[in-house]
Amino acid sequence: MQDLTQQPSQINVAVGLIVRDGQVLIAWRDSSKHQGGRYEFSGGKVDAGESVPTALARELAEELAIQVQTCRFVRRLHYRYPEKTVCLHVYRVDQFSGEPHGAEGQPVTWVAPADLWQYQFPDANRPILRAAQLPDLYAISHDMSAFNTLDAWLAYHTQSVAPDAWLYVRTPTLAPDAQAALIQQLQQQRPDLKLVISAVLYELNLPIAGYHLRHADLATYTAAYTELPRHDERLLWFASVHDADSIQAADVLGVDAMLLGAVLPTASHPEQTGIGWKAFEQLARASNCPVYALGGQSAATLATAQQYAGYGVAGIRGMLG
Repeated sequence: MQDLTQQPSQINVAVGLIVRDGQVLIAWRDSSKHQGGRYEFSGGKVDAGESVPTALARELAEELAIQVQTCRFVRRLHYRYPEKTVCLHVYRVDQFSGEPHGAEGQPVTWVAPADLWQYQFPDANRPILRAAQLPDLYAISHDMSAFNTLDAWLAYHTQSVAPDAWLYVRTPTLAPDAQAALIQQLQQQRPDLKLVISAVLYELNLPIAGYHLRHADLATYTAAYTELPRHDERLLWFASVHDADSIQAADVLGVDAMLLGAVLPTASHPEQTGIGWKAFEQLARASNCPVYALGGQSAATLATAQQYAGYGVAGIRGMLG
C-alpha cells in the first residue's frame, strides 16, 4: 500500500469506480465546484492519517448513502497544478450495501462502460473511462506454431474463446500482413470478441479494442514516446512486464494495464517455479495501473490474484477451451 504520509504537498483523492450488473455509476458535479458542470466518479479527499479505502468508504457513505463491503485498486493518476499536486486513487467497488442515490442532491445515473464516452468528464478522467472497460479475465491466443494451418488456428479460437471475451491475438511468427488478415477473419466469425493485437500492427489502424506491448519492446517505446499514441482515445494499451524496471517503464508510457509473471509454473515451462504470489504482490503494488497475474492462471485463480493486489488474471491454456 502506498504511504501517503510521505507526500505532504500532495492532495490525495479517493475515487470510486462503482459497478453493478455491468454498469458504472456516475454523478453530476455542480458547476459551482472546481471542474464542475460535468460528470464525475464519486469520492473525495483523503484526510491526514486515513487510508484510501477508509476515505473512499466514508465519502461514498456521505455522497451516495452506500456502505462499501470490498474494493480493489484500479490505478493512480497524478495532476500537477501551479499551486498543488493532486493524486487520484481509483478503486473499483462492486460489493456494497444500500441503494446508491445522490445523498447531497446531485443527480446520479448508471451507464454501460462502453457508453461512458458519450458523457462529458474532465479530460484528466480519460484513463478512468478506459479502466472501466477492463475485464477480470484476459485470454491470450496460441501461437501459430501449435497448429498445422491458419485455418486450424482460426477454427480452434473461433470455437474455444468464451462469448464477449477479451483476447490478445499473439501470433509473432506471422508476418504483419498475415496477422492482419487473420485478425479480420476472426472478427468476421466472432464479432463479439474484444481483440487486442500486437503493437507492431498499430499503423494499420484496425478496428480492435487495444494493443499489447511485449516486454522486449518497452525500451524502444520509452525512447520514442513520452506517452503512447492513440488514434482512438478509447483504445487500451497493455504491456508485459517482469520486474520493477519494466513496471516503471510501462507506467511512464501510460499503459492501461500490465501482465506480470510468470507467477506459477506453466504447462509450457514446468521446470520454472515462477515468482510466487508474495513477489507478485510486491511488484503489483508498485504499479500505477491494474496488473494481471500471468503464468499458471485461470478463472479458478482469480480470487487469489485479487487477494494479492492483482486486478485480474491472464493466460492461454487456462483461459481457452
